[in-house]
Amino acid sequence: MKISYKINKVFILMMATAAMLVSCEYGDTNNDPSRPTEDIVPVKAIMPIMQTQSHRNITAGLGRLSGIITQQWIGADAQQAGYTTYVIDESDSDAFWDTGIYTGSMRDCVQIIEKTSDIEGVNSRGIAKIYLAANLGMVTDCWGDAPFTEAFKGEENLFPKYDTQESIFESIFRLLDEAVVDLEAEDALPIQGSLVTLTNDQWAKVAYALKARYYIQRTKVDTDAHNKALAAIAKAMSSNADQAQFNFEATVNGGNPLALFGVDRPETMVIDPKFSTFMDGDPRKSKYMVKSGTTDLFYQNDNQDLFWGRFESPSLLMTYAELKFIEAEALERKGQDGTSALKAAVEANMEYIGVSAPSIAVYTSGITLGGSEAADIEAIIIEKYKALYGNTPIEVWNDYKRTGYPNLTPNSEGSNGLNPSGVIPRRFLYPISERVSNPDSYQEAITRQGSHLLDGKTTVFQ
Repeated sequence: MKISYKINKVFILMMATAAMLVSCEYGDTNNDPSRPTEDIVPVKAIMPIMQTQSHRNITAGLGRLSGIITQQWIGADAQQAGYTTYVIDESDSDAFWDTGIYTGSMRDCVQIIEKTSDIEGVNSRGIAKIYLAANLGMVTDCWGDAPFTEAFKGEENLFPKYDTQESIFESIFRLLDEAVVDLEAEDALPIQGSLVTLTNDQWAKVAYALKARYYIQRTKVDTDAHNKALAAIAKAMSSNADQAQFNFEATVNGGNPLALFGVDRPETMVIDPKFSTFMDGDPRKSKYMVKSGTTDLFYQNDNQDLFWGRFESPSLLMTYAELKFIEAEALERKGQDGTSALKAAVEANMEYIGVSAPSIAVYTSGITLGGSEAADIEAIIIEKYKALYGNTPIEVWNDYKRTGYPNLTPNSEGSNGLNPSGVIPRRFLYPISERVSNPDSYQEAITRQGSHLLDGKTTVFQ
């Protein structure tokens, strides 16, 4: 049985301790025959767990950190206040890296891939590869170099190397290409256990959409990134109906992480006043926030008007609106007019969260491009900044690192030992568990990237 290198290390330590405490060997006496092992757990049982954790990763801890950094939310108390001044150390991302991603969603994806074949479960394998690519994208977006090709070998390799960010992007594109092939293959079994209901063709469109996302992220290192993105867009989602939507439960146990945070840590994180002002005159403002005294809240008990602040608020791997924003930017970089795609992006977002048709028409009528390339891209990213609120805050942060838009002013108290220059952070620190359990690979990655600070740059975003 293969398990994550992190779980394996804990397991080995426990076994070594046990060996010192007892001198007798009991063979299989203490094996619980009623407790299932990884070998017998079916794909249909792993898939829903994998999808649930993946969608929590998007909007939970890393998402909140990204949203605070990009001034959509602000910390009013507790840890969130520290995050607002960029006090984000190596323990703050430890749980997200370990249990959320490596021993959580990505390990589940690998299990599904290992348990399927080219004729049985191949379509389910395609879905797992899509989610593995998306989770891997979150990892490299947040940390840069990271373990991947050696990360899931279990006892065969307890100290996996860190793949370079360039090679991680290669792995992302390979996984998405393989996913399309798997989804187009004949399968003796139906898709197993998916909580996201899409046809095989729609899943393939999601894969192409994610390719467009990761191509456009590379505009600083690939002069042809926009053309590659446009080629992927031609085969990607064509409406909101094609989105991979995960529906959280309307309960305190199974609800959307953003709403649950509003319940568990009431008003320790609120809407940043700068974002509130930014949204003035936008019909989405009342869908994003509600005034309480002088403070704008993203969550308010029983307030069903807050689209992203309800227990049952959905989560999407990627929205159709994001795809159209990418198209608008790619067209502008190609020297063409992205106005139509930009309007379609805003319209798709507003329709999805329930803005009325007349309000949409009024707002989009004022959208025009036609200035310099830089000015037009700024206009696109500003609209994208508003539209991606609540669902994919990490992508908002990625756009800022890549383009410098919107023009955010760093927190005046943001200079500290973790962020000497005081700029808006450009990466997170590797978690403390990596420094302790995988020190050589960890140090090699830091040396290669030239920094282990929040203001350090990574290859793609520079």
